[in-house]
Amino acid sequence: MLLLSKNLEPLRAAAMSEIDVSAGEFRKLFITSIPGQEMVYQQKRVEAELLITDPATAHATIPHIVAEASLNGIEPFDQAVIVLTMAEQWTVLSAQIEAKRLGAKAAVRVASNPAQIRQAAAIDWSSIGEAQ
Repeated sequence: MLLLSKNLEPLRAAAMSEIDVSAGEFRKLFITSIPGQEMVYQQKRVEAELLITDPATAHATIPHIVAEASLNGIEPFDQAVIVLTMAEQWTVLSAQIEAKRLGAKAAVRVASNPAQIRQAAAIDWSSIGEAQ
Protein backbone atom coordinates (compact mmCIF):
# COMPACT_ATOMS: atom_id res chain seq x y z
CA MET A 1 0.00 0.00 0.00
CA LEU A 2 2.88 2.38 0.73
CA LEU A 3 4.21 1.87 -2.81
CA LEU A 4 0.78 2.69 -4.29
CA SER A 5 0.62 5.84 -2.17
CA LYS A 6 4.03 6.98 -3.44
CA ASN A 7 2.96 6.34 -7.03
CA LEU A 8 0.05 8.73 -6.53
CA GLU A 9 2.28 11.64 -5.54
CA PRO A 10 2.90 12.95 -9.09
CA LEU A 11 -0.85 12.83 -9.73
CA ARG A 12 -1.53 14.60 -6.42
CA ALA A 13 1.02 17.31 -7.27
CA ALA A 14 -0.55 17.84 -10.69
CA ALA A 15 -4.01 17.99 -9.11
CA MET A 16 -2.85 20.59 -6.57
CA SER A 17 -1.52 22.74 -9.40
CA GLU A 18 -4.75 22.25 -11.37
CA ILE A 19 -6.76 23.40 -8.34
CA ASP A 20 -4.70 26.58 -8.01
CA VAL A 21 -5.05 27.37 -11.71
CA SER A 22 -8.79 26.74 -11.57
CA ALA A 23 -9.18 29.06 -8.57
CA GLY A 24 -7.10 31.72 -10.30
CA GLU A 25 -9.17 31.54 -13.46
CA PHE A 26 -12.39 31.73 -11.46
CA ARG A 27 -11.13 34.78 -9.55
CA LYS A 28 -10.48 36.51 -12.88
CA LEU A 29 -14.23 36.55 -13.46
CA PHE A 30 -14.53 39.04 -10.60
CA ILE A 31 -11.25 40.96 -10.43
CA THR A 32 -8.88 42.83 -12.69
CA SER A 33 -5.91 40.60 -13.41
CA ILE A 34 -3.08 42.86 -14.50
CA PRO A 35 0.35 43.24 -12.93
CA GLY A 36 0.39 45.67 -10.03
CA GLN A 37 -3.38 46.18 -9.88
CA GLU A 38 -3.71 44.33 -6.58
CA MET A 39 -1.30 46.85 -5.02
CA VAL A 40 -3.41 49.71 -6.37
CA TYR A 41 -6.55 48.20 -4.86
CA GLN A 42 -4.79 47.68 -1.54
CA GLN A 43 -3.64 51.31 -1.55
CA LYS A 44 -7.14 52.55 -2.37
CA ARG A 45 -8.49 50.54 0.55
CA VAL A 46 -5.90 52.00 2.93
CA GLU A 47 -6.72 55.52 1.72
CA ALA A 48 -10.46 54.90 1.99
CA GLU A 49 -10.09 53.62 5.54
CA LEU A 50 -8.05 56.72 6.43
CA LEU A 51 -10.73 59.01 5.06
CA ILE A 52 -13.63 57.17 6.67
CA THR A 53 -11.80 57.20 10.02
CA ASP A 54 -10.94 60.89 9.69
CA PRO A 55 -13.01 62.89 7.18
CA ALA A 56 -10.52 65.76 7.60
CA THR A 57 -7.69 63.64 6.14
CA ALA A 58 -5.46 65.77 3.93
CA HIS A 59 -6.08 65.10 0.26
CA ALA A 60 -2.33 64.74 -0.30
CA THR A 61 -2.38 61.57 1.80
CA ILE A 62 -5.21 59.95 -0.20
CA PRO A 63 -4.27 60.64 -3.84
CA HIS A 64 -5.98 57.59 -5.34
CA ILE A 65 -9.31 58.37 -3.68
CA VAL A 66 -9.12 62.06 -4.59
CA ALA A 67 -8.25 61.35 -8.24
CA GLU A 68 -10.97 58.73 -8.66
CA ALA A 69 -13.57 60.89 -6.94
CA SER A 70 -12.70 63.76 -9.25
CA LEU A 71 -13.06 61.53 -12.31
CA ASN A 72 -16.42 60.27 -11.03
CA GLY A 73 -17.66 63.73 -10.12
CA ILE A 74 -18.25 62.83 -6.48
CA GLU A 75 -16.81 63.76 -3.11
CA PRO A 76 -13.76 61.82 -1.87
CA PHE A 77 -15.74 60.54 1.13
CA ASP A 78 -18.35 59.04 -1.22
CA GLN A 79 -15.58 57.45 -3.28
CA ALA A 80 -14.11 55.98 -0.11
CA VAL A 81 -17.48 54.41 0.71
CA ILE A 82 -17.60 52.86 -2.78
CA VAL A 83 -14.06 51.49 -2.45
CA LEU A 84 -14.76 49.96 0.96
CA THR A 85 -18.07 48.49 -0.18
CA MET A 86 -16.37 46.84 -3.15
CA ALA A 87 -13.55 45.61 -0.91
CA GLU A 88 -16.07 44.03 1.47
CA GLN A 89 -17.89 42.34 -1.42
CA TRP A 90 -14.57 40.94 -2.67
CA THR A 91 -13.66 39.72 0.83
CA VAL A 92 -16.85 37.66 1.04
CA LEU A 93 -16.39 36.22 -2.45
CA SER A 94 -12.69 35.59 -1.96
CA ALA A 95 -13.33 33.65 1.24
CA GLN A 96 -15.79 31.41 -0.59
CA ILE A 97 -13.29 30.75 -3.39
CA GLU A 98 -10.51 30.04 -0.90
CA ALA A 99 -12.68 27.62 1.05
CA LYS A 100 -13.41 25.64 -2.12
CA ARG A 101 -9.75 25.71 -3.17
CA LEU A 102 -8.49 24.50 0.20
CA GLY A 103 -11.27 21.93 0.48
CA ALA A 104 -10.34 20.46 -2.89
CA LYS A 105 -6.68 20.25 -1.85
CA ALA A 106 -7.63 18.50 1.38
CA ALA A 107 -9.69 15.98 -0.61
CA VAL A 108 -6.77 15.36 -2.97
CA ARG A 109 -4.46 14.68 -0.01
CA VAL A 110 -6.73 11.93 1.35
CA ALA A 111 -7.79 10.44 -1.99
CA SER A 112 -6.67 6.83 -2.29
CA ASN A 113 -6.78 6.32 -6.04
CA PRO A 114 -6.41 8.27 -9.30
CA ALA A 115 -10.16 8.57 -9.88
CA GLN A 116 -10.69 10.10 -6.44
CA ILE A 117 -7.82 12.53 -7.03
CA ARG A 118 -9.25 13.65 -10.37
CA GLN A 119 -12.72 14.00 -8.85
CA ALA A 120 -11.39 16.07 -5.94
CA ALA A 121 -9.51 18.40 -8.29
CA ALA A 122 -12.58 19.07 -10.45
CA ILE A 123 -14.07 22.02 -8.57
CA ASP A 124 -17.66 23.05 -9.23
CA TRP A 125 -17.63 26.82 -8.80
CA SER A 126 -21.35 27.26 -9.60
CA SER A 127 -22.38 27.72 -5.97
CA ILE A 128 -20.29 30.91 -5.75
CA GLY A 129 -22.41 33.45 -7.56
CA GLU A 130 -22.23 34.49 -11.14
CA ALA A 131 -19.47 36.40 -12.87
CA GLN A 132 -20.14 40.10 -13.07
